[in-house]
Amino acid sequence: MTRLYAYCVGDDLAAETVEGASGVAGSPLVLFRRGPLAVVASPFDGKAVPATRENVLEHSRVNGLVLARTTPLPFRFGTLVDERRLQEHLERNEAALLAALGRVRGCVEMGAKVIWDAAAQSEGGGESEDEGPASPASPRGAGTAFLLAKRRALEGAEALKGRAEELAALLAARLEGLARESSVEVNPAGSLVVRAAHLVARGREAEYRERLRALGREREDLRLMLSGPWPPYSFGPQRAERA
Repeated sequence: MTRLYAYCVGDDLAAETVEGASGVAGSPLVLFRRGPLAVVASPFDGKAVPATRENVLEHSRVNGLVLARTTPLPFRFGTLVDERRLQEHLERNEAALLAALGRVRGCVEMGAKVIWDAAAQSEGGGESEDEGPASPASPRGAGTAFLLAKRRALEGAEALKGRAEELAALLAARLEGLARESSVEVNPAGSLVVRAAHLVARGREAEYRERLRALGREREDLRLMLSGPWPPYSFGPQRAERA
């Protein structure tokens, strides 16, 4: 049975946006309308969409085509549904989808990844003179030495977490008044310490890049990787990304 591959949903999608265009596997794009909502989709005859580079790029290209005209809520790659199930999804989630579309209207998603040298960040937290490692033959014994080492490791991890959270706060401060919403992940144990997505008004993408590039110039211990504009993958209700 032929099903539909769903790319994105919107409440102001026009037929001319997808007219004559194709998507995954070269299938023509269509608009599936139900009430105030419409889904950009294409017929797909198969049980699953292979996660090939070509298919991923086609998914992104179609969403980019729509993003050039309006701001949709994108579906996850590989979303296949039949018409009945898609209709039920739109009807059941209409209020949540319309609310999410209202929040992202006129915006795009911009991304920032912050990379640091985690080992360098944790330097300086070495042993104090009065709590050096104890040998098994010392009065404290191996058990006490182990506990002291464990405590130092925990204290070092907490310090690293604190520095990572400070960095995330610094990123937020630099984007104050620019990012309408943010989705931030902090990973102090890794080199990619902050992964952030920001909802930014159209036309302010260059300002976003310049603010964060300025931060990168000030902090030589950090490397910032910027991306976008993208459809707002990070700012729709979770259930709106599934059908």
